[in-house]
Amino acid sequence: MLTRVTHHAPRATHFGFTLAEMMLVLVLSAIVLALMSSIGTHLQRQLSEQATRVAVGEQLATGAELLPLDLRGVSPSAGEIVEARDSVLQIRATIASAVVCSASAGSVSLATFFGAYRRSIAPPLLGGDTLWVLADEDSVETWRPVRIAGWRRAAGVCSALDASGSELVDLSHLWTADVPDTSAFAPGAVVRATRPQRFSFYRAGDGQWYLGLRTWNTASAQFNAVQPLSGPYVPPSSAATRFEYFDSSGMPWPLGDSSYSTIARVEALLLAAASSSGVTATDSQRVVVALRNR
Repeated sequence: MLTRVTHHAPRATHFGFTLAEMMLVLVLSAIVLALMSSIGTHLQRQLSEQATRVAVGEQLATGAELLPLDLRGVSPSAGEIVEARDSVLQIRATIASAVVCSASAGSVSLATFFGAYRRSIAPPLLGGDTLWVLADEDSVETWRPVRIAGWRRAAGVCSALDASGSELVDLSHLWTADVPDTSAFAPGAVVRATRPQRFSFYRAGDGQWYLGLRTWNTASAQFNAVQPLSGPYVPPSSAATRFEYFDSSGMPWPLGDSSYSTIARVEALLLAAASSSGVTATDSQRVVVALRNR
């Protein structure tokens, strides 16, 4: 008996994805990439906003630290405020204080006050600065201005002060100021030296507004170019960045008044504006400075 044997060829096995599966993978990949891009953009925006806030805070802190250093020692009653407007404040900044040791024809010998921790200070005075002599009057505080023609170290001793005065002034390092008139310089009188300074909110070349300082050039007898201290700030206006002034009773000092001696307090409203990568953050700070001898 014959048996028929039938051989079947093995079926081919196919590996791979169908078109529908590939489309599904592409769609899911696109969704994942879109989510990752959205999260990355959000994080980048948050980092930009945080960096902007930090920069704004640093600018506000700089302005808040610098203004009190120069304004706290201003004496309105001594005529140290020269101009006061909402965007400009010009003062006579005190750069040295001393006691008169002696006065001779055309020159005055001075002993400067000690610095912190009784450190000897070399006053950065120049010809053209102004010495103000405190007049010996009981009724009112009167300061008489005298322009300095020259300034140099002096030799000798200060016989105008006793032992108690040596605790306050540096008797080991005397200075001589050349002045045209010495009649007001009585031995033992207190003097201070000033130089003009001008604070202002100004618009720079980049179109932004900054708090700037113009120092006085004694050689040319005019202010130097303005130098930025902090910023940028929102442009000055009645509701934004500005200087404000108050009298001793706390009432607002009227802008345009020429009686600067009645100003007892200066406030600066700093409204910062900074932009980074299209992200803008604003913040503000009010700096309050009570003036000397107000």
